[in-house]
Amino acid sequence: MPPGSILDSAVTNGHPASNGTNGTNGANGTTSTENIPVTSILVDFVANASTDYLTSPIRDRLKEYILDYIGVSLAASQSSDSTQPILTAIKTLGGTTGGSSTVLGLGKSFTPQYAGLLNAALGHSLDFDDTYAKGTLHAGVTAIAAGLTQAEILGSSIDMDRFLLAVAIGYEITCRLGKELGNEAYARGFHNTSTAGIFGAVATIAVLKNLPATTLANAWGLAGSKAAGSMQYLANGAWNKRLHPGFAVHDAFVCVALAEAGVLGAKDILEGPMGFLHAYSPKSDKDLAYLTSELGQRWEFLETSLKPFPACRMTHGFIEYATTLGRDRGVGADGVKRITLSLSPANVSVVGARIANKIHPENMVDAQFSAYYTTAHSFLYGSDAAVRAYEEDRLGDKEIYELSNKIVCVGDAGIKHFGSRIEVEYSDGKVETLDIPYPLGEPQRPFTRDRVESKFFGLVTPVLGEKRATAIRDAVEDIESHTVTKLLEMLY
Repeated sequence: MPPGSILDSAVTNGHPASNGTNGTNGANGTTSTENIPVTSILVDFVANASTDYLTSPIRDRLKEYILDYIGVSLAASQSSDSTQPILTAIKTLGGTTGGSSTVLGLGKSFTPQYAGLLNAALGHSLDFDDTYAKGTLHAGVTAIAAGLTQAEILGSSIDMDRFLLAVAIGYEITCRLGKELGNEAYARGFHNTSTAGIFGAVATIAVLKNLPATTLANAWGLAGSKAAGSMQYLANGAWNKRLHPGFAVHDAFVCVALAEAGVLGAKDILEGPMGFLHAYSPKSDKDLAYLTSELGQRWEFLETSLKPFPACRMTHGFIEYATTLGRDRGVGADGVKRITLSLSPANVSVVGARIANKIHPENMVDAQFSAYYTTAHSFLYGSDAAVRAYEEDRLGDKEIYELSNKIVCVGDAGIKHFGSRIEVEYSDGKVETLDIPYPLGEPQRPFTRDRVESKFFGLVTPVLGEKRATAIRDAVEDIESHTVTKLLEMLY
């Protein structure tokens, strides 16, 4: 059944269908929040989720996402510059007092909400985690982190199918909400990964605990007042971004506990006139019918891509193809007159603003969110050196500095999601242009399983050694034969 065709029916998941064609008011294109009870539809979906949803394609993708998450998180536990300061603060706050929850790479001594915070923050600290293009967000880092912590608390009462289901539902809720927030939410200053992610994290916890719909509705109602994540981190490469999914998972545990204790949460938190979708994004064409249709049949989260490079996804096309236009041809900065990078106008504001810390970043976060720097680095050193890009010598590299000055970023409304275009005008007068509608890793250009495993071993072997890395890979591949507790014992 094609997306939206459910509107031909009289009901949607047991609720009256919208009177509109796409969940909007035809007169002015604004969202019609009165017609579709989004919150109750999604609550029913989560509360009644069935392991029958776990088809082979869903299982296979979840295994890839989980393997990737583990690899990125373990690497960040040892290599990210923000890990130790965050860990110190959590210990000061009592996050290891009487705790027995596991944090990847850091041990089994944390209270659940702080384990969730750390696991989500670690998964996002290298900006190497999976990405959902339609929502411009990272869904796995909240769904998997919340799922691991909650499943560990419940222990042997949770079988692996229930865990996989919970993670899938968390992904799906975050992705569907993120799609309707869109890139427009960034213009309002919100980071979709955390604002939508808290709802996905609550959903994951709810599935594992088999919470009734009323409790989940209250937890989401409370989560609407905890959803946060400011894009102001772009001003100075702040570590706020790394903490955003951590805050979301931490607060998801708080909201669930409050709801289970009987605390009343806001009604209609998603679609209400002062609710989440209205408050967090100015997007004028939110499609509430698409948001709530074909639940359990059309899985948006399966379009989530895995990252080949540890940088903002918006820069990946440039990183990949600058290599072929520069290093592979033996061309340096002096061989270039000008490079023009085209991307969507919304993405220009995130990675292409012509400001000092974008053109010449001095720290890792600024560099990861600079189309200038990541393109110049790849042009000179190649995409296979992307992990090295943020070391001190590269950040201070004079040739990267020179080439970055020759780069211009422009917005093109015809470019969608993470698509891009690169044009190089060489010093000898030759010009070459490459259109990159989909960066490597999108469904249209899949990140194949061998690449997934290569990335995983590249991240984990330096931390745990090849033997342990292989054992983890094998355990995830045969995850149904393990418990979450046993899996976590391999990860610290």
